[in-house]
Amino acid sequence: MKQTVAVLTRHDKARLIAPALSQFGWQLSEVDSFDTDTLGSFAGGHSRFMTAQECAFRKAALAADMSGQNIGIGSEGSFAVGPFGIGTYNLELICCINVSAGWAVTGRFYGPSLAQQWRLTDAESLQLALAGVEPGQYLVLQQGHYLKKALTAAQAHNLALLRFSYGEVTLSYDLRAHLSPQRRLHIQQAADDLARRLQHLCPHCASPGFWPDKALPGLPCEACGVATSLTRQRQALCQRCGYTETKPVAASHASQQYCQECNP
Repeated sequence: MKQTVAVLTRHDKARLIAPALSQFGWQLSEVDSFDTDTLGSFAGGHSRFMTAQECAFRKAALAADMSGQNIGIGSEGSFAVGPFGIGTYNLELICCINVSAGWAVTGRFYGPSLAQQWRLTDAESLQLALAGVEPGQYLVLQQGHYLKKALTAAQAHNLALLRFSYGEVTLSYDLRAHLSPQRRLHIQQAADDLARRLQHLCPHCASPGFWPDKALPGLPCEACGVATSLTRQRQALCQRCGYTETKPVAASHASQQYCQECNP
């Protein structure tokens, strides 16, 4: 028997999340009566006032509350500079809460993104920018208080040429899920991660999401045995009952290059 699960979205996310969760007999239903852009938008207008995790949880709670279903799902993405200050990375979170059972599980994806932004003043720089835009990716054009969203590359080209007479324009990816092909793929990968986590049950109370997220450092150096900053163990914590379980990583020692004694 199918169980209805509510997803809070106005950006067609249920279709992206549903395949990964079909194995649980869930039928996803969209709740679109709440303007999720008020919690923060990539296309301007509203800055997010919560962390991405808090926002995903809030959306999941709203989905359950507004639909009257036991299970609600909320999705939230964020973009930031990548490791070592190189490139742009996308973090996608999909939070699933079960109100009656009292648990919450979050799936995630973290990886490089094609997200771009350009400050343009002429047709030549505009042409170079648009040449690298991913097929199917929509754009946002901004100039002072002037803002146009959901532009195709052709529309952005024509509009930018008109606006150059007023000065510099800023052109960027419209990163709302229904307008960004790569972000849709990342959301699907986060949904796959959520499905895996839902299958891992706490040995103590059987709540889902018992996952070794916490990294404990201290892997000993292969040469001198001094504890390094590399992960020695990973710990799973049940968010519902507090039960913990710690297991060692596969590696038994760290390379000398990570040792503060051997390689200060």
